[in-house]
Amino acid sequence: MAPSHLLLDSLLRGALAVTQLHFLVLTDAQNIKNQDSHSSLPIVQVMNDFYRVTDPLSRPRIFALVSPPADRRSHFDSKMLKLEQTLDAKVFGVTEEKRTEILALPDRPNEIVILYDTAQRATETRLLKQLHQLDPTESVFRRHYHASRYTHEEVGSCASDLVWRRGLKAIESDLVPGYADIDEEDSEIPAIEGIKIKMYNIVKNWPFTMPNLDASSRGFNVSHKFLRLVQVLSTFKSYGEGFRGIIFVQRHAIALVLADLLRTLDDRLGFLRPHAIVGFGHHSDPTYYQGVFQRFATGVCNLLIATKSIEDLDIPKASVVIRYDLFESQVSHAYVRARTRGRESHLIHMVERGNDMHRRILSRITNLDADMLRWTETLCNSPESSVPPKSLRETINPYHSDSEAEDEEEPQNFIKDPTTGGRIYLQDATTVIYRYAANIRSRAPGILDHQRIFEFKDIHKEFGIPRAHICSINLPGTPIHKVASDDLPSKAQARRSTCFKACEKLYNLGLLDCQLVPLPHHLRAQHEYERRKAFEKDSIPEVKAPGTRAYPRKQPAFWENNPSGIPTVLYPTIISIANTIEGTEAFGPLVLLTREPLPDLPSFRLFFSGIAIHICFQKASPLHLDEVHMKDLHAFTVRICRAIMNKALTCSLEEMTYFFLPMPLGWRSPPDSGLGVPDIMESIPWELVSLAAQHWAVPIKHSSPEELEADLQDAVIQDRWIEFTRRYKVVKIRNDLTPLSKPADSPREASYENLFEFCKSKRKGLETLSNFEQPIIEVAKVHAILNHLNPTSKPPSSSNKSPAKYLIPELCAKFTLSASTLWTAMLLPSIMRRINDLLLVKELDARFFDHAVREDLLHIAICAPSAGLEYDYERLELLGDAFLKYLSSIYVFVTNPSLTEGALHVARQKIISNKSLLQHSTRVGLPAYIQSKVFAYKAWQPPNFRVYIPPKTPREPDNKSAEQSNAGDKEEERERSPNDSVDAQEATAVDNEQVEDAPLVQANGTSEASPMLVSGSRPLEHSNDPATEILEEDSFSETGGQDPDAGASQSATPTATAGVNGISEPARKPRGSASKRKSKGKGKGKKGKSDEQAIQWLGDKAIADVAEAIIGAAYISGGREAALQATKALTIPLSNVDRWSDFGRKVLTPPPNVTAKLKSGSIAAIEKIIGHKFNRPHLLGQAMTHSSIQGYESTSYERLEFIGDAILDFMVIRHIFDRDQQLSPGALTMLKGAMVSNSALAAVCVCQQKEYALADEEGRSPGQYWLDIEPPKALSDVVESIAGAIYISDNFDPVGAESLFDNVLKPFYDKHITLQTLSHHPTKILFELLQAQGCQQFEITKDKDENIIRCNVVVHDIVLASAEDTTPTSAARLASFFALDALEGDADFMTKTCDCRSHHTHKKTHQKTDFEKALEKALGGGINQ
Repeated sequence: MAPSHLLLDSLLRGALAVTQLHFLVLTDAQNIKNQDSHSSLPIVQVMNDFYRVTDPLSRPRIFALVSPPADRRSHFDSKMLKLEQTLDAKVFGVTEEKRTEILALPDRPNEIVILYDTAQRATETRLLKQLHQLDPTESVFRRHYHASRYTHEEVGSCASDLVWRRGLKAIESDLVPGYADIDEEDSEIPAIEGIKIKMYNIVKNWPFTMPNLDASSRGFNVSHKFLRLVQVLSTFKSYGEGFRGIIFVQRHAIALVLADLLRTLDDRLGFLRPHAIVGFGHHSDPTYYQGVFQRFATGVCNLLIATKSIEDLDIPKASVVIRYDLFESQVSHAYVRARTRGRESHLIHMVERGNDMHRRILSRITNLDADMLRWTETLCNSPESSVPPKSLRETINPYHSDSEAEDEEEPQNFIKDPTTGGRIYLQDATTVIYRYAANIRSRAPGILDHQRIFEFKDIHKEFGIPRAHICSINLPGTPIHKVASDDLPSKAQARRSTCFKACEKLYNLGLLDCQLVPLPHHLRAQHEYERRKAFEKDSIPEVKAPGTRAYPRKQPAFWENNPSGIPTVLYPTIISIANTIEGTEAFGPLVLLTREPLPDLPSFRLFFSGIAIHICFQKASPLHLDEVHMKDLHAFTVRICRAIMNKALTCSLEEMTYFFLPMPLGWRSPPDSGLGVPDIMESIPWELVSLAAQHWAVPIKHSSPEELEADLQDAVIQDRWIEFTRRYKVVKIRNDLTPLSKPADSPREASYENLFEFCKSKRKGLETLSNFEQPIIEVAKVHAILNHLNPTSKPPSSSNKSPAKYLIPELCAKFTLSASTLWTAMLLPSIMRRINDLLLVKELDARFFDHAVREDLLHIAICAPSAGLEYDYERLELLGDAFLKYLSSIYVFVTNPSLTEGALHVARQKIISNKSLLQHSTRVGLPAYIQSKVFAYKAWQPPNFRVYIPPKTPREPDNKSAEQSNAGDKEEERERSPNDSVDAQEATAVDNEQVEDAPLVQANGTSEASPMLVSGSRPLEHSNDPATEILEEDSFSETGGQDPDAGASQSATPTATAGVNGISEPARKPRGSASKRKSKGKGKGKKGKSDEQAIQWLGDKAIADVAEAIIGAAYISGGREAALQATKALTIPLSNVDRWSDFGRKVLTPPPNVTAKLKSGSIAAIEKIIGHKFNRPHLLGQAMTHSSIQGYESTSYERLEFIGDAILDFMVIRHIFDRDQQLSPGALTMLKGAMVSNSALAAVCVCQQKEYALADEEGRSPGQYWLDIEPPKALSDVVESIAGAIYISDNFDPVGAESLFDNVLKPFYDKHITLQTLSHHPTKILFELLQAQGCQQFEITKDKDENIIRCNVVVHDIVLASAEDTTPTSAARLASFFALDALEGDADFMTKTCDCRSHHTHKKTHQKTDFEKALEKALGGGINQ
């Protein structure tokens, strides 16, 4: 005789072999059966790991005794069958037929749905009222208030008070020491401490009531949901000691109070021994779970009340599993099913009566495709599991494991996603890896279908110590392949451990997709709204009158979630420009290094000199830099930012949010990186980084032409030894020219004998050169930064002064940033702005829409036309507006079966009006994400950067002349060439190669001279002191040309220039005094603020338009179901509808006996035309019945026509949206208006053969012959009512309505209604179209050549189309027709050409007048000469 665990230990240590055993007698097999042969039992491990792997002839015989309790009879069931299979033995006396009968049953639990009534709005308990008298704002013990309210709704008022009693110990620990001896009214203690003591005493002395389950009693103090739970549990009393149950709940507060309440119900549930097990507080103690599960298996406790956090652990199987709360997770549902005993067990779902969301969740998690069903079966039966199918769909918003844990102060180990703020705890990691494997399988050829995803290894420890398990991940070709866990007591805990380590590795490599990270409930956009709605009468913000209002402008949370201090690891993202056109600048790759890994960023377009270039991103392995490299990196980042903005920007290492590094020109990622990321440490040119970190310029090597040619490869030069000055790109080395040459193609030197004489006359102290035979450098000016996000942005026009074209090498300096690096760096302001936009979009998609909307479409949807980008929301807004009308029409039709058509219009308008959309969008915080401002690129600077202002130092008399010499005369400076600003002292510095930089920053962000640091967010006030002025030549921006975006952005802060040898030179004022610039800013009023400030002004309609555009984006992303969920995410009121099928379930239609009967054959004829059969033919009779027919007023077509109108509107918009993808929103609106007009729909109903014959005769396409006809409205109404009738007949499935559209309407529209056939006068349509685009600069010009008139359609000085004819009117008509055709074929023309909307948003009155004048001239033949 020996205990089973000693037998297992002996076998594990090799002290005993199975072959040495001849006969095993198991005296307590009943206990094995009661525990459902759980794999953790020692005897089960003996059988699985030793007995079954032994040759059958060498195995011992098995004899087991099963003795049921005295109060129960023994019978053969699925548990007994499982015991047979475990022990490889058979129960005596049971026939094979009985075994076959049980095996024929599916090994799945019996799933039951229990309905409970909706909880009434909770009123405060007496305890809560007393506590509120002390703490009306709930600022003290906030977590207890929250748990109390939630428990009140879910369990009842007695449970609400019980939360406070359970929290008494935590409340006491928060009191001041010696609180018992402190007088509550003592004025010397802080008021908040006094309130805490009073609240503690109230709770401590409160008489708590017992649960009253009598629903008819006035003292009924539990929820109907809890009452139903008690009723369900009561039905299992007959199970006796064999009962094992698990209740899964959402919050750990619910688990704790449920256990307490069930213990008090001895009279009804005396057979229960409940125990609450929550993940919070026990994550790091694997033995805690093992102990609880052991007590559950042995019957010490027979009912576990658990949170989601333990669902994937090795919980012993139960006869009953109850889901007290539903949550949307296929993986979680599989885990819960795995906790049942399969056959003859029960899985119970508690669902709120009439709750469509619960219905949708239940449908989604239980109706699985074949692949998902097969995978969930594997998940239930095998700890190794398998790779999930691609169809795995998990929301990131299921209730979080013990979600209140984030309000606790107890530290937990978690991975935080910086993009969305989501967290991965230990208990979440397994599901994350499942989702990762499902997403990655198509890109990892080494992963096979049905492949095991986990592998386990047993660790045999010393004798008497339980064995442990190590789990490793089996995903070949991925970065987490073979990641292994610690050795842990159970396989489930080892699986958790390895998955969490795998998540950490993915995160550290920057490969953890933010879409995989669970999002805490408090970060969802609807969280604050739902919290207010539960306790406030009206949570909708009041909108008194339409207008423009100030809203907060959100910045990406990603940068806020980055840590500060000196970083130990940085995450690189390589920025490269792909497929540049030959002849353009060579852009070198740059590395953006962040303190936290950036998410995957899509490529996007920028516009460089009118050419679209593609910005691409690639991640690289994290960099661990030593102190020297970190110092160089910091200084290089400061250098590159100073070069971009031409300002003395500084930032300390501790505050720097991100960093930049160069990469060699032409660098390419290694081809074998696969799913991993390349290591770029060795590819970084650290020598150049160090050089640029220490100096802004170095002398040019010009001792020989060959040396000069080599030194200026990929180089930028400057003609003076100061940091903030003009820079030039090297075009080529002119070996045919010397300083004594006079270039014929350079007007600057026209009045001088040669280039050297020009420089000599302009530069003080220049007498000679060391080499008059040195070649000359041909250069071109480096332009200032631009808004490269705007397709219409162009470099500023050249100033009136002749630019420098030829420079003498000896008098120049070489900028330490290479040309290819500088070209890419000049794009960084636009790139970083777009990265911020993309980060905001990811955050918006996660918090509002559970990543259900395509990010590219969502970005378009939040971009207003005034932002001046290549795209805006207008097309999507047109689609979303039509869908919202379609959705809301069906909603009011279904929910208001007795309303007339007019009343339905009113009800619909309450949902879709701009005022309603504004209110609902504002209360969830949507305006903060809208991008409405033109990018103020001149004010750009990285976060935490400031402008370095050198301290003023008193001038000494002996230095006065030198200072005056350095400063120079203002008038002379205006006339001086950039190539001769280096005086004799500077020339000496060049010769001696003693050039030094002004200080960048020390570690604390200040120079040794303790300069003043001024924020760049607003202009500085300037005095007239020459020491605070800025040299005009030192400005990187052109002063002579007009900046196309100048109205949208002002130069931020003036900079100080630094001279040779690190001496700060006096700054000078640019053209235009500071006072003038300031007054200009005042003229702008509220809209003159910096783009980067936290406030933006938005019109009410713009917010409503963005909401509609988002709905349109959701429809394109996932169809009508995704659009419906997006609508509900914006809290637009569509109560009791959670999926489209809910409409068919709720609709009420007139019965067949009350609708009019059609003539024999009419239904068949209409069905033949439509190409679809009616499921409810009597609805067609209603659709064909006019309200004037006596006796059928209530069943006429008016209600059907109401929804048919919306259905046709949406199908028309969807059709032209897809068909005419090049058309602007204005043109789409024109087409839609023409297609759904009463005349057009009436024309569909009649024969068109006469028009077709006439069109053939005239050699043209059929036109809109119905424009001059006024048809009866009933014809168009019938078309719409038939669409509505067939839609309802198909149970709100669009297949029938789409057949009507495809077979009847679409061919008609494609033949008759296009942009060219909209009107008999295309000039009118063209001008309306351009006006709808917001364009103001368009006209039709006329040129006369003998008897031929040539008309040109000119848009922003670009000829869009031309035509010739004998009369101005016909020529203008033809030119307009060709222009419409050109606009239809070139989607980007107006985007690239017109920027009127972003610069003239406040001149709508002038816009209208110009349009009317131009249109009057065009129609009257008065074309501009």
